[in-house]
Amino acid sequence: CIRDRGEGLPEVFAAMALGLKDLMLGGSPTGRSRQIDISLKAENNAELLVAWLNEIIYRFETLDLVPDSFHIDRLENGRLQATIHGERFDPGRHLIERQAKAATYHQLLLEESAAGWHARIYIDL
Repeated sequence: CIRDRGEGLPEVFAAMALGLKDLMLGGSPTGRSRQIDISLKAENNAELLVAWLNEIIYRFETLDLVPDSFHIDRLENGRLQATIHGERFDPGRHLIERQAKAATYHQLLLEESAAGWHARIYIDL
């Protein structure tokens, strides 16, 4: 389970992506030699969060992209434009802590309160 908070919706999306990275790779060192632009859309922001995290898992699995940082360029009305900075997976430098299969809808939470946004998502391992 990944839980995090953010002052705004973009901050919570970036924080959840960092939480996924930590879940998958622990403290493995990462660099920023690659950049991938992402554009996603969904029916609502909760579904968009699931799609966003699944996109990160997909890019790790198909492109060997080890994410380092995430920049949310635009996030509104179920649409996301973001940039993932990272590097190619190197088994000599990167340790896979947990193999993530997918972000799930099980007990998915994305809501705004007076303190900002908070989210919770379960990752299928």
